[in-house]
Amino acid sequence: MKKTALTLAAALVLAACGSSQEASEGNFKKAVAQSGEGRDVCLPVALDVVMPDGQPAFRNTLVGEPLLQYADRDFEGKEINKSAAKQLEILEKEGFYRKAEAERVEGGKKAVEVVSFRLTEKGMEQARGTPRGPLFCLGKQKIGKINWFTTPTPDNGFTVSEVSYQAELDPEKWADKLIKAGGKEWEHLREPHNQTVTLVQTNRGWKDMRDLNR
Repeated sequence: MKKTALTLAAALVLAACGSSQEASEGNFKKAVAQSGEGRDVCLPVALDVVMPDGQPAFRNTLVGEPLLQYADRDFEGKEINKSAAKQLEILEKEGFYRKAEAERVEGGKKAVEVVSFRLTEKGMEQARGTPRGPLFCLGKQKIGKINWFTTPTPDNGFTVSEVSYQAELDPEKWADKLIKAGGKEWEHLREPHNQTVTLVQTNRGWKDMRDLNR
């Protein structure tokens, strides 16, 4: 009886070990979460700013740039850029930007004031430079469902599977406010998006190939 119990226990251990090697949604989601859950999400985000003449602004609008600017009124004296003003207030309160001296621009019926904000050291730490402009880190990655995966196949001595999954932004509290203040133009930042990853079968279950050398 004792021998039978030990044999059964050993079989259960082997079965448990074997289950982590299986190609299943559960195992793949666990592997993707171990690698990607909680990673910083840094994105290109631009303030919706118009010039006093009504034309879209293309300079000094990307969050993470050294200088952000907007005019609070157009040349007719009407208030503009309300969303950008709210968003910069949030960024200033969080310590990422500090308000700089305003400029006056002549044109139309009256001069308008251009409000300026400069990136702080804290803001620099939050930004990530790229050749196409800065990214700004808004929160962490949250892993959703597994969309599909390929049949595991041999590849250069490894057994691999290509996996598609959903991921979404889990924003910091200030970033949540920033997105709300941005209105419809910023709502897409909350939407889940699809990503793919190559998983490798190891003695400890499935792992992200990028993590093997860590």
